[in-house]
Amino acid sequence: AFIDGLIGLYFARKHRDDEAKWTGVAETAIEYMTKWAKSCSWNFANKLSLLQAEYFFLKHDEQAYSCYKASIKQAREHRFNHEEGLAHEKLATYLLHKSNHVEALHHFQSAKKCYETWHAHLLVRRVEKAIAVLSPLCTSSR
Repeated sequence: AFIDGLIGLYFARKHRDDEAKWTGVAETAIEYMTKWAKSCSWNFANKLSLLQAEYFFLKHDEQAYSCYKASIKQAREHRFNHEEGLAHEKLATYLLHKSNHVEALHHFQSAKKCYETWHAHLLVRRVEKAIAVLSPLCTSSR
């Protein structure tokens, strides 16, 4: 359900002609995650917060930011390095959309650290590419 929700929200943002269909997929995933988080918040709270953040991002709702931050905190507290990295990366993307390059860079760097801890070398390289593109924009805007 978690991955289905992330995919649904991604496609809802990218394919506006099918937004209702993909949003429905995401809403179903959020319903499942809400139920599961009540039963076992340890495993599901950070996932629910991330799905909610992505949903609010889709809906242009400022609550997205606090949900991303909650997901990061929950994943860190539960030592889900890979999910903390994902939440940092998703927050960075949201911040880029808001033209907040400096904070986006910070979260890409944090995602990289999480992925390094998890030994996810391909993810590290992907995030390094984003950092390389973003870094000059941040240093020139100071």
